[in-house]
Amino acid sequence: MSIDLKLSIVIVNYNVKEFLTQCLDSIFKSQTQYDYEVIIVDNSSKDSGRDELCATFEHIIWVDNIENVGFGRANNQGFSLAKGVYTLILNPDTVLQEDTIEKCVSYLIAHPKVGGLGIKGIDGSGQFLPESKRALPTPLVALWKITGLSSIFPKSAVFARYHLGHLSPEENHEVDILVGCFMMIPTELLLSVGGFDPQYFMYGEDIDLSYELQKTGHKNIYFSESQIIHYKGESTKRGSLNYVRMFYKAMVLFAKKQFTGSSAAAYSLLIYLGIYLRAALAIAARLGKSTLTPLLDAVVLYAILNTIKSYWEQNHRFINGGSYPDLYTYPVQGSYVLAWLFGLWLSGVYFKNNRPIVMVRSMIATTLILGFFYGLLPEELRFSRALLILGALGGLSAMLGWRTILSVLSGKPMFEGATKQPRILFFGSKSNKSILDGILHSSGITPSFYWEEVPNFDNEDWLFKLQALVHLHRVNELIIDVSGVSNKRLISILTSLGEQTSVKSLMPKNKYIIGSDSSLTQGETYRKSHQTADSQYLRQRRVFEIIATFLVVALAPVTIVLATVSGRFNAWKLWIRYSGHIFTGKRSLIGYSRSLSEKFNVPPLPHPIFDICSVIPVELDYMQNARAIVEHYAIEARLRHDVLHLMQLSKKS
Repeated sequence: MSIDLKLSIVIVNYNVKEFLTQCLDSIFKSQTQYDYEVIIVDNSSKDSGRDELCATFEHIIWVDNIENVGFGRANNQGFSLAKGVYTLILNPDTVLQEDTIEKCVSYLIAHPKVGGLGIKGIDGSGQFLPESKRALPTPLVALWKITGLSSIFPKSAVFARYHLGHLSPEENHEVDILVGCFMMIPTELLLSVGGFDPQYFMYGEDIDLSYELQKTGHKNIYFSESQIIHYKGESTKRGSLNYVRMFYKAMVLFAKKQFTGSSAAAYSLLIYLGIYLRAALAIAARLGKSTLTPLLDAVVLYAILNTIKSYWEQNHRFINGGSYPDLYTYPVQGSYVLAWLFGLWLSGVYFKNNRPIVMVRSMIATTLILGFFYGLLPEELRFSRALLILGALGGLSAMLGWRTILSVLSGKPMFEGATKQPRILFFGSKSNKSILDGILHSSGITPSFYWEEVPNFDNEDWLFKLQALVHLHRVNELIIDVSGVSNKRLISILTSLGEQTSVKSLMPKNKYIIGSDSSLTQGETYRKSHQTADSQYLRQRRVFEIIATFLVVALAPVTIVLATVSGRFNAWKLWIRYSGHIFTGKRSLIGYSRSLSEKFNVPPLPHPIFDICSVIPVELDYMQNARAIVEHYAIEARLRHDVLHLMQLSKKS
């Protein structure tokens, strides 16, 4: 350990190179008298950005892991290399103020009894992160949190003790638990308690370490005199079953390790109660969201079909008495409803693509397909095309109707609006606006409003002017050029405007735009979007592959003749050979290999029968052209393009 080196900063990276870039930029902008070193441990990222980052920020110590060993274990690797008097455990999705290192190190020097120093954190919308200060999660504290009483009484010294809601976030306080995104600890003390317990893979290790520091007789302090941005907050997917399972599993481990006797038993009981309660709520919410809408649509469609059938019976088909048979009332009408629901599902209506125009297109397409198969049925099963068409029109009107009524009554939109074009205000230099223009263009983003405001910090009212512009022009994306705006001012902008508009940071040298609207959503960056990661495209692609493969196999005597005549016999053999893999999802019809997806950092697909890179002539550089083909396919993939690829590649097989 070097006395001259005051601080070692340890960062564990995993697939967040854009955020890590801004984090490092904020570190190296620090205004401090103290020397520091930066140690990065990469947990086997697909694209760590190592070469680019080491070239941009000199003197970084970089450790590469061949596998993801978890947050705690990776940090311990960094601790073993630390030479500073103090060690800062820092998440890669954080941004420090220029004074953060100076003030925190100075505080620890002046207060040798402090074991761990945490800090005031805000999320990507400028909101205070309550996990910045926490109490020890004793059985009683855990009970108030699990039952929700801590949320009902957020300022109570009793019920809100988990996040210490009764303590002002604007003052320094002695606390029990610090948040793992920022913990500054004397290095000797950190090593003496063994660093993070490697039994914790993710979640809970910061609670355990904070308690271990307290057990040595040292204090843990929440420090409010500086602050940081933490884009992801406590978790990126708090509502997911995986988060519930991992977090509460970590809490059970903590209870078994730190509590004994009846306290441990009571705590474990509460934790398991929390697991089942939260899991039940998560499942109920997911089922309600995923099944209630299609179930209601099914009831509405069937009711409309029955109503139209009754009207048609009485006024057209059976004026003199009679009715349609049960065969039509139940199996046929039920088939119509299932077909329409399947079409809506395939179009993404029950996911995020529930715009009215999408519902109209889906109902038209499905009804046309039903009409085609209707014409192939025997005469005794063709009851009436009019009922099909009127049912589709009536059903569509009814589905749009109940959504509209519910939207009006609840005040919550039932339709996903068309993709909102951003109304952008760029707060930065004129020289960097062209960089922003290039990023927006490559990301396929066309703003409906675009305003440029050059910072003038000599004017004391600069922030009020920025607020007025955002309000006047209804700006929904405020992009800050951080090369000309200090992180302290960036945080001021976030806290003032984060709830009104989405604040993002432009890093012009790296050509990144980074931001997050809240601690409950994962931080995001603008980049070329990959269609091969789009859930709607993947659903359509999967259904097409299954249906096409089923037809090729089921009609093998016919398809083999067609394949032979069209010069696609070898392709037909491959398709038949791997048909089982298509059905199980182990293979796909069209796409690129997994090795190329990893090399070019695009979303992986099942290994294809027909590889889009097989068309590259041997005379050309394979990797150079493969990159262009794979990246273009990943961005522009559409089902109709896949059909064209299939026709082309099957001819060459």
